[in-house]
Formats: sequence, structure tokens, C-alpha cells
Amino acid sequence: MNETREITIELSGIKKLYQVGTQEVAALNGIDLKIYKGEFAALMGPSGSGKSTLMNILGCLDRPTCGSYKLDGREIAHLSDDELAKTRNKKIGFVFQNFNLLGKMTAVENIQIPMIYQGKTNEESKERAYKLLEKVGLKGRENHLPTQLSGGQQQRVAIARAIGCNPEIILAD
Repeated sequence: MNETREITIELSGIKKLYQVGTQEVAALNGIDLKIYKGEFAALMGPSGSGKSTLMNILGCLDRPTCGSYKLDGREIAHLSDDELAKTRNKKIGFVFQNFNLLGKMTAVENIQIPMIYQGKTNEESKERAYKLLEKVGLKGRENHLPTQLSGGQQQRVAIARAIGCNPEIILAD
């Protein structure tokens, strides 16, 4: 039996150029990449090599200057902002390097946000957020603000938020 693997992410000739004064700087210069469904991939390189730029493109937070980005066979590189937001919400969970927790919201509320955008009710999202906080070892810290949590606890809230909508892809910086 010949088994074909599904390509989840396919990049072809991805470039990201920035204008710095009068000089054009290539943060990414012709990236080709395939990541298959169920595959784990690590992006490694020295500081300034374009890792975060590539992660932002993969996560539909930024657009390439040129090239093709297909997510589950669908061209992503030229979608509208609204279409990118919908794609992010349905398919991608993020754990940002600095966690990006909202400072005036509790741990539970930070986890609920993507689920509410996805259409879950306040009650549904709150129940799931409580369960996720328990899974990451933060039972009893649900109503704490990010400033009341240690760095490791904030990271676990960010992880719970990333998996809250059952995304197909998790990007962790």
C-alpha cells in the first residue's frame, strides 16, 4: 500500500524584505519548506537569522514580500487581514516568546479570548479554561493577573491559551 503524507505547510521562495533607511534588508531570502501533517519541526539559528520573521509568516501574523505559502493546500500569502485572522483562529495556536498575556485580564480570561472569538459562549470557554489551567498545574491561580504569576506560570497560561481552541498547528517561540 502506497501511503501519501498530507502536506500541512508548504513554502516556496518565501522572501521578506525590509527597508532600513536607503538599504533593503532580506530577513528571509527564498525559503522553501514542507511540513507534513503530524510532523514536529524545530526552527533553529542564531539571533537575527529570521526565525521570528518566519514564525510570524507561518502564523499568519505577517505577510511575505513574495513567494508562496500554502496551508493545507490553500494559498495564504495574499489573503485579506480578515481571512488571515479567521485562519489563525481556526488552525493555529501560539505560545509567544514574551507570552503576550493581557495584563488587565485574569489567567482564565486570557485563555478564554481565542475561544470566544471562535464562537464559544462565555460559559463554555470559561469551563474549558478552568480545565486547561488544572492540566497545566495552575488550579487555584485562575483569577490571578499575569503580574501575580511567575514567568513559568505565565508560560503555562500561554500554553493553555494556545491549545484552548484545539488548533491543528501550535507555534511556540
